Amino acid sequence: MKFKALIDTGIDYTEEIKKLLLEGGYEVYVLSAKKLLLDEIDKGQYNIIFLRGSCSDCADITGPNIKNIKKSDPRAEIICIGDKKDDASAIEAIKKGATACFGSPVDPTLLSETISKIKELATLRKETFQIETSLNEKYIFADMVSKNPAMLDIFSLMRRIAPYYRTVLIIGGTGTGKELLAKAVHNFSSAAKEPFVACNCSGLVETLIESELFGHVKGAFTGAVSDKKGLFEAAGNGVIFLDEIGEMPLSFQSHFLRVLQDGEFRRLGSAKSMKANCKVIAATNVELYDKVKKGLFREDLFFRLAVITIKLPELKERKEDIPLLYSYFLNKIKTKLGKDVRGITMDAKHLLMSYNWPGNIRELENVIERAVLVTPVNFIRAQDLPTYIKESAKRDSPASLTLNDLEKNHIQSVLTTTGGNKTKTASILGISRRALLRKINKYNLKQQAPKI
Repeated sequence: MKFKALIDTGIDYTEEIKKLLLEGGYEVYVLSAKKLLLDEIDKGQYNIIFLRGSCSDCADITGPNIKNIKKSDPRAEIICIGDKKDDASAIEAIKKGATACFGSPVDPTLLSETISKIKELATLRKETFQIETSLNEKYIFADMVSKNPAMLDIFSLMRRIAPYYRTVLIIGGTGTGKELLAKAVHNFSSAAKEPFVACNCSGLVETLIESELFGHVKGAFTGAVSDKKGLFEAAGNGVIFLDEIGEMPLSFQSHFLRVLQDGEFRRLGSAKSMKANCKVIAATNVELYDKVKKGLFREDLFFRLAVITIKLPELKERKEDIPLLYSYFLNKIKTKLGKDVRGITMDAKHLLMSYNWPGNIRELENVIERAVLVTPVNFIRAQDLPTYIKESAKRDSPASLTLNDLEKNHIQSVLTTTGGNKTKTASILGISRRALLRKINKYNLKQQAPKI
């Protein structure tokens, strides 16, 4: 692990400080021009920063710089070097985020001890991060991450059924991770090395769907110049994933039902039955039973598919997962792109947490990838995020909301955090359970975690 230090321009005792840092194993950079300070800090690569400023002026001069530095790189330790000792102002600087404040003359022994402690702290933070990363493995199911109670219940269920299931139905909005969950179930099963074949039912032409799924023999129809495997055959002993199953033509649903019931299919134009050995995972972004009631989807097929039904929550219903997800995506994307982006500033984190993510997890991943690509420094900053996210935060800021809006949003947030536990929610809010129920009805709030 490299330890790096930055010394502000014009600091007295620069050479003495530099010597102590080099002896302590630091790489040292001495700033040549004041105007470059924040530009250099924005690179996010310094463990310790020596800031010039009279301690008596910390509240007026050094303080704002401390604030800006902490915005750019929250991990940086700041040491103020002034021309005289002023304990009261030094305390103010420390309150604003400085690690230490030295007046003139600088005590080399005390400064050396401070430098060593900062190095120890940086090492400890790295070790702590590694431990936390290890602990977070309990929040990981294959390539999915969550600490939301409803999602953890889903992970638990998937682990139990992965070796045994034949059909699974996944319900969730666009971008909630339906295909990712399907792949996770497959990767967790004993058939992980077998094919995973994905098919979007909305993209299938009604007249060709049988050929696409079951295959055809030569001469089965005009243009069938050779035998062709269908997706069920291609899946072998693996999984066929049928996305947007609700868009499957009604005329074909009886053929599909027969495959699920009998475990057999025939290529179009062939009299020979073939075994369907694959498992079936279907997904939809609509309430499939609503289509059943409208006569657009066979009821018997629905119940055949829905032996195990998983309903994925929207990202706005699991906001506690956003820090876990953006950290996960950041590590994944920076590795893929080979770009050294080490974290996200507090302002950027606030924007990510404030946004409602109509595109769900897919949108979040795309935003993080864009930010990694465009940032010129080692951190994702607020200005690296799309304009629409920043504008959304302004629209949804407390200043633009009514008291009812604020109350509604806060109650919904607590309900989401508690997994829909009304007694616990009422306790956190400091109101009676009866009062909570009245407010839930008043604002038409979602009361429960998604059911499995």
